[in-house]
Amino acid sequence: MLKSQINGTNNQSTKPISPPFIFRDPNSPEKIYGMAHSLQELTEILPFIPYFSIEFHSYRVESDSSISSDLGLWLRYILSLNELADEIEKLASSIEGLDLKEKLIQLLNAHFLDE
Repeated sequence: MLKSQINGTNNQSTKPISPPFIFRDPNSPEKIYGMAHSLQELTEILPFIPYFSIEFHSYRVESDSSISSDLGLWLRYILSLNELADEIEKLASSIEGLDLKEKLIQLLNAHFLDE
């Protein structure tokens, strides 16, 4: 949906709104734990997302042995935060569970302090 459609205007130069990142239940994809449209929103909702959903969306090995990082892809291609995506993917490949959640929250908070 275009911003112009939301605002009720008809400006052809308006860019589409970026898709949000959605934390879903890995075993029940229709169950949504949270949604973020920006890095700030991601930082705000992360403490309320179950660790297993964070783990699933941050780093997983697929059945064909490929690695998936939905969160990394969103950060890289939607928000253009390549370095942060790399840091998160590296972090998620080495720790898991509640430790991953805590470190990810610390990393995102530190990112805002560096700005």
